[in-house]
Amino acid sequence: MTTRNRDSLFWGLLLVGLGLLFLLGNLHRLAGGLFAWWPVQVLIAGLWLFSRGVRRRRGGGLLGGVLVLGLGTFWLLFNLGLVGDNLFLPILLIALGLGLLLRSLLRLRPEA
Repeated sequence: MTTRNRDSLFWGLLLVGLGLLFLLGNLHRLAGGLFAWWPVQVLIAGLWLFSRGVRRRRGGGLLGGVLVLGLGTFWLLFNLGLVGDNLFLPILLIALGLGLLLRSLLRLRPEA
């Protein structure tokens, strides 16, 4: 299986999984607070992007992975009632800054 096929398979499964979670949540078919955990799939996608960026030595993938991890972390904490929506911008800026710092510290190549 080629890398492109693996990427398409990963993203396809992730989007179908997220869609099913939202559908079941909107139909009130999920038990209790299970719907609050949907950002875990976003965190998995962020980890995948981050690891792929490091493995391929590509700075853009690393930066994107850190941003997706930051968003997933915020959404999960927000759904669990641990942070308010006023922390969205600070968390986004911190994730962007961390991604840029990691990219420069690891001396990764920018995306071509």
